[in-house]
Amino acid sequence: MIGCMIYFYKNHHRLLDWYTDLLSSTPRQTIVVSRLGARRAIVTANPENVEYILKTNFYNFPKGKPFQEILEDFLGNGIFNVDGDLWYNQMKLASQEFSTRSLRDYAVRSLKEEVDKKLLPLLESVANDTKKTLDLQDLLKSVTFDVVCKVSLGYDPCCLDYYSLQNSPSIVEAFDMASEVCARRGAAPLSALWKVKRFVGVGSEKRLKEAILQIHMFVGDIIHDKKRKLRERRGRGDEQDLLSKMVLGKLAGFLFFALKA
Repeated sequence: MIGCMIYFYKNHHRLLDWYTDLLSSTPRQTIVVSRLGARRAIVTANPENVEYILKTNFYNFPKGKPFQEILEDFLGNGIFNVDGDLWYNQMKLASQEFSTRSLRDYAVRSLKEEVDKKLLPLLESVANDTKKTLDLQDLLKSVTFDVVCKVSLGYDPCCLDYYSLQNSPSIVEAFDMASEVCARRGAAPLSALWKVKRFVGVGSEKRLKEAILQIHMFVGDIIHDKKRKLRERRGRGDEQDLLSKMVLGKLAGFLFFALKA
């Protein structure tokens, strides 16, 4: 009747590790997670299953209403949270830009610059200081955030610079907060619990609303500033980021919804 509810909440702080332990002990690398008050979930690490779900029979595995409800406040109707025609149309628009060689080359250059000029010097400084430690997961997350922002928005949040000062930009904290609260929604024993908190506007749901507002303002300001600069140059410029290309192609509205998370 209760399924694995007790073990699920016992490991709620380490769900990915718990799933990994279970998957590694099963011959088919697939498990069914059933718990009282929640929808049944199937978790798989089997390559054949992954290929079947994400490629061979992709259209038969939509995200679905329950998943979309959890992330709707954060991701809206963007490409990462929709199905069907909405997903296809946005995917088609984005793939046209990502297929260009100039954007791919720009992404590679951005990553190389981030590694050579910021990541490696920071790692060398730590290696030379026996009393200094760092969190590799947090460090690589900062690298990823910097590169993604530079390639997609043409903006460098300088997370690695903040990291060296043992601090984080406020926008990164907002992203982390939004991601954490949405993850808690998915692990809630009943969806009604977080929905009531959202309706009343208290606790974690209040923090989520504040974080999303900050993210929207951050991305919106970058888009407006980019459009202003391109207008001043009459559409001419050497910017190679995705936002500049989409603004020139009058697709900034799509980008706002697709990248706000």
